[in-house]
Formats: sequence, C-alpha cells, structure tokens
Amino acid sequence: MLFLPQVPYMILGTLRGQLLYPVMHAEIPDEELSRILIQVNLPDLVERCGGYDVELDFAKVLSIGEQQRLGVARILLSKPRYAVLDEATIALDSENEERLYLRPKDSPNTLVSVAHRQTLLKYHANVLEIGNAGSWRLIQASRYRFID
Repeated sequence: MLFLPQVPYMILGTLRGQLLYPVMHAEIPDEELSRILIQVNLPDLVERCGGYDVELDFAKVLSIGEQQRLGVARILLSKPRYAVLDEATIALDSENEERLYLRPKDSPNTLVSVAHRQTLLKYHANVLEIGNAGSWRLIQASRYRFID
C-alpha cells in the first residue's frame, strides 16, 4: 500500500531516489524511469536536474504540481496493490489529473481517493461518504451528488 498526500514527501537526494521512494533498493533502468516521467508529464525533469544521480532539494526545485506528478510516478513504478491519494491531485490541471486516473486498465493498482472535488467522480465506481458520529454510506459514483 502506498499513501500519497496532498504535498508528497520529497527526500533530500537524487531524482532516482525520488522516483524509487519508498522502495529505494529497486533497480530500474533509466529508460523505464524516463518512460514513467513522460507518462506523468515531466519529460524534461532529467535534463533540468542534471541527470538521475545529482543530489538536489526537490521540495525547493519542484512546484507542488510537479511534486504531485512525481508522487504519481512513484505509484507507477512501485505498483502497490492499493494507493491512497489524499487530495493528491489538487494542484494538477484536468489533463494531468486524467493522466493519473485513466491509466491502463490492466494496472495492478486500486486507487482510493480522499477528495472534495467533483471532477474525480468520473474516475471511480463508488463513493464512501463518511458523516458525523461514525455514520457512512456507499453510493455508486454515477449517482452521487455533492452537498454544498
């Protein structure tokens, strides 16, 4: 299981380390890392960083949207069975958000979103609404209506 918060944790280290976190011992070829960066719309990041093995303070180098896309890259690389995304696309535009949610159907991930945005409904089958005093209800996403 992988948890991706609104502001992803950025380790002090290399781009390779950022991508592989939390599975730092994984050996993934540079070509695969580059393919994933293209998938998350960060095709020029390797060049901007001076390569995969240059140490940088990524929390200062990347915008929040870029950090969120890097977090998505972590999901694609580590392939957890479940990924919990807590407002993890809030800084992304609709195109980049769609890139995450419309991943290949044979993906091994089940994405669980914690969100307050209606735009995410179309990417989910169900909504678990948690209310006061422990109340809850499970609703088909297509039938769910936000309450203002």
